[in-house]
Amino acid sequence: MPLIGMNFFAELKRRNVYRVAIAYSIAGWLLLQFASTFVPILGLPEWVPRLIFLLLVIGLVPTVIAAWALELTPEGIKLEKNVDRNETETVQTGRKLNFFIIGTLVLIIVFLIVERVFIANVGEPPPVTVIDAGPNKTIAVLPFADLSKDRSQEWFADGLAEEILNALARTPDLMVSSRTSAFTYKGSDKDISTIAKELGVAHILEGSIRGTGKRIRVTAQLIRAADGFHIWSQTYDRDLEDVIGIQEDVALRIANALQTTMDPKALQDMVRVGTRSVRAYQAYIQGLSLRARSFRTSNWQFYLESYEQFEEARRIEPRFAVAHRESADYWKVQMNPVRRQTGLTDLKPPEMRDKFRERIDLAIETAKDSIEVIGSRAQRATVGLHLRNAIRFFQEYLEARPHDYQAWNNLLVVALLAADRDAGAIALAELKAAGEFDRVAAAMYVGNGYRFGKASVAADYGLKALERWPNHTGISYQTHRSLLWAMRVDEAATLFARINQNDSGTAVTRSRQACAEGRRDDVLRILEDLRRADNHSLADEWLILMMLGDKQAATELLQVFESNGVTYQLASWLSYHTFDPGPFPSLMQMLQQERVKRPPPAEIPFACPAD
Repeated sequence: MPLIGMNFFAELKRRNVYRVAIAYSIAGWLLLQFASTFVPILGLPEWVPRLIFLLLVIGLVPTVIAAWALELTPEGIKLEKNVDRNETETVQTGRKLNFFIIGTLVLIIVFLIVERVFIANVGEPPPVTVIDAGPNKTIAVLPFADLSKDRSQEWFADGLAEEILNALARTPDLMVSSRTSAFTYKGSDKDISTIAKELGVAHILEGSIRGTGKRIRVTAQLIRAADGFHIWSQTYDRDLEDVIGIQEDVALRIANALQTTMDPKALQDMVRVGTRSVRAYQAYIQGLSLRARSFRTSNWQFYLESYEQFEEARRIEPRFAVAHRESADYWKVQMNPVRRQTGLTDLKPPEMRDKFRERIDLAIETAKDSIEVIGSRAQRATVGLHLRNAIRFFQEYLEARPHDYQAWNNLLVVALLAADRDAGAIALAELKAAGEFDRVAAAMYVGNGYRFGKASVAADYGLKALERWPNHTGISYQTHRSLLWAMRVDEAATLFARINQNDSGTAVTRSRQACAEGRRDDVLRILEDLRRADNHSLADEWLILMMLGDKQAATELLQVFESNGVTYQLASWLSYHTFDPGPFPSLMQMLQQERVKRPPPAEIPFACPAD
């Protein structure tokens, strides 16, 4: 039997089967390399190399069988059994195959040299130029321009820019201007240096989108604001199916260019979207675009539509944690009566709470990042009014995401609910520092400073911020309130005149100024007009009643929240240090369970004079 085996392998060698298999494999490998290199350059479908590989694998078996059964002779191809074993054809065929193998190997070497020197970077992003950003690793991601002929890709341009911003914002040592700040410049004709100066950043990422059918061209460029130097730029001509890879690649290259301290693998994990479903991702970024539009226009119908897109993303990809989290945030906002975006649903409070719980639990269950799990737990603990846990979770989250200004503000709000001045003071200090760089953080600091006895400091900070961002509505509103809490009525009047000229002011702003100037009758008229308006804000009505000194009416206004089974709604008023929880048993029970010792309600220094 061993002899038979030895004869078989000797016969394989004599019939050149080994040489044919080797020659076939080498030639096939060279063909695959050509295909992998030139398919992207020629714009051919990505499945072409896979098809070639499959055909080569299938073809190997008949090739080997043919080498065993056939022989190449000067008279042509003959069956091996018809060839005289004493003839030299098999030896000559073997030599030809040797020459073929050697020649193919030479071609492979030449190809590898040419590919490495001349072709490697064609159609692929160029190496990132690393610029020493020094301590000022700051960047703003501007809304991408929609250059499509029919301007139908605006949602995609806005959503892609925001998701790149979100990915960069997760990098601990990279300060990223908030979405609200950066998106102020949508459609602006200001030059890059001016925008960077106003935003207080050293770098700007701008880009454009051009869609044609199923193909899309995304151009992105990172610019150093000081001299306009393009640190990195790239144009991606891809199928829409590749959009996830584009976003992740841009974020990764920007973070690398700015020399973040994260190791490559951690950075790569951080910029991942969280889904491989392009349809789910497109719905998600459309939701981001609509939400940004709602804040720009104060048209909350867009906010509702953004939620519907997040829901669509959840439906398509049930393990898309970020989509679950954004949908949960919508219901958290709907439960909070002091927010402007409420009133977009007819559901009862317990139903809204259940919607929130279902989605935030899924966000926690499907999150691929432990830090995101902690962030979602912080939100769940907030709505559940487990205030101590919420503070702890937010603090843990912010250790890893120190530049998430919204999370700092969320921590500050929970600290106010829990009367935790230490946690609140830390959050306030962080927002103050970030406000030197970001207008949204500046507005958050000015809007909360007076609650910690820093009304005059916050007012000065706000006035300085308005020199830099003179038309920022949020900073103007919060600075005016801080000035009045500091009883700097004349300065408040000057600022109010500017606010009133720009946007006619709000009912609350006008009432504050009128109260401070002793014009009680004007405030009463403002209150009457407010009550006649459809779907007016209960928060605004409560604030005006408190300024009028009608605490009984203010308390009665909020009794509707006492018995609805969702204490979180009523607890929203705990963020006002003028609010007295005493008349509300559900709140008092919660505060006792959380061991909250709340100071006496603060008196409004600019309240209207009594009748």
